[in-house]
Amino acid sequence: MSIMIGQISYLPNNELRTKRLTASRTQLEWFNNLLPNTKTMVVAQAYTSDELPDKNKYDVLAYDEPIGAGPARNKVLEYFYQSDYDWLLLCDDDTTAYDYYNYQDFIRDVAENPDKFDDIDAISAVEPEYYPYKKLNFQDKNNLTHYKFEPRVLNSGSATSLIRNIKKYHGTEVYYPNVDANKGEGREDIEFLIAWLMKGYTWYTMQTWIRKSLCFDQSSIFGGDTKVRDSILMHDLDVLCERYADVGITRNVHNKITWSEFNKRYNHCFKVKYTLRRTPIEYTEKEIPKEKPIPNALF
Repeated sequence: MSIMIGQISYLPNNELRTKRLTASRTQLEWFNNLLPNTKTMVVAQAYTSDELPDKNKYDVLAYDEPIGAGPARNKVLEYFYQSDYDWLLLCDDDTTAYDYYNYQDFIRDVAENPDKFDDIDAISAVEPEYYPYKKLNFQDKNNLTHYKFEPRVLNSGSATSLIRNIKKYHGTEVYYPNVDANKGEGREDIEFLIAWLMKGYTWYTMQTWIRKSLCFDQSSIFGGDTKVRDSILMHDLDVLCERYADVGITRNVHNKITWSEFNKRYNHCFKVKYTLRRTPIEYTEKEIPKEKPIPNALF
């Protein structure tokens, strides 16, 4: 298989530490079941020696203090770009995938048949909190015979991604910026996507690969203070508008960020793209959207 795996993990020094460690171990087990005997690199931040993954099974980079999300991902990318692997499955430690639409076949197809996806440079899983995937997937019966790709939305994160080795294929490298979203310095995941697209590469969302979050009711950084968290995240978006105004990312008269000018200049993704599945699927009952009952008053 021409694929490697990267896990980015951080254990906060608060009441969520045990839960996050459990999530990290759950994810490593998911990796092992999904792609057995695949090289897996773990960037472990603020772990004790007793908490670290088995170094006989994983390549572990351990840091006593957190180094940040962007720099942690870059540690994996640095190795990946210099390797002969075609694809990297890069994940934050709080994510797996829902067992829908035989997504496992898709991941293995990418791993075993990289040439089949040679016009795609990066792929994200669907974030189900923001996307009515059951209804939209059910309406397009092409999903039964094809993988369906649509452009990744610019203002979305990507805790679960497949990234092509652009160093191997194109001779270039793209890295995450060293900014801390929790301090209002910007959004490293969005800025990585911006840099990626500006290099001329594509980034899609695969519509039948559904991210399952292992996250918690509280933030590792802010705890239950959602007002402070949301305020800082809004400031991060203001920073993005200031930093990238010259490439077309601005706020409109209604104070909403508009990405259309940037997309027009730099986004070379097709509006929709289909790639043949190696095995057709059928929808199971849990994958079919439920009909809303018609109120009795309408009869």
